[in-house]
Amino acid sequence: MSVPDNPTPGTAEMVDLLVRAFATDVNDRVFDNRRPTPDQLYSGHDVPIPAQYLGDPNGDPHPRMSPVPFYEDDRVRVSATLVQHAPVFPALAFRFDTEDGSVVFSGDTGPSENLVELATGADILVHEVIDREWAEQVLFPELRTPQQQAVVQHLLGAHTLVDQVGPIADAAGVPTLVLSHLVPGNWPERKWRRAQRWYSGELVVGQDLDVLPVGARQKG
Repeated sequence: MSVPDNPTPGTAEMVDLLVRAFATDVNDRVFDNRRPTPDQLYSGHDVPIPAQYLGDPNGDPHPRMSPVPFYEDDRVRVSATLVQHAPVFPALAFRFDTEDGSVVFSGDTGPSENLVELATGADILVHEVIDREWAEQVLFPELRTPQQQAVVQHLLGAHTLVDQVGPIADAAGVPTLVLSHLVPGNWPERKWRRAQRWYSGELVVGQDLDVLPVGARQKG
């Protein structure tokens, strides 16, 4: 394991380490060009997941928890929860609540009860999806090496299959499901449309630059 004493640094630490790594260049620009220092421009912040859920970074499945609100202003409230993406940990999903409505982004995840709770009552769920056929028949068809089999097992275990994503959205009561992070990205749209068989709401196969109305605007 790389850096075994600190294998999963958070966002705040990552930003600090990046600034340190480029300290020579940063300092030259600060002093020679009278530029502001990095701490005057930006800072990194970690999502405050309670410590009891972070004790085992190799835990599989991820621990069951309820969403954690961690940011709010006069326009938006942001919440997060742990999702299933082992061995990557922590992996997070996010919810954005506004006066117009609510949107949830799954992040990379397999099926997750945490995500269902986070998405309950939202207007739109943007959820990743992978096609088993591609992983098992196109990427690494039989016969596989042990290393190839391990990759296939990770892909199918850490992501959500076409036939799984609809029931997740239905369980959360979400009226619109947007498929995103499509794996593979060049698969024909009809392959992803199969998800509608297991979903009672509106299904959108996400494309770059899509614009979707939310909540009150959607009804207007």
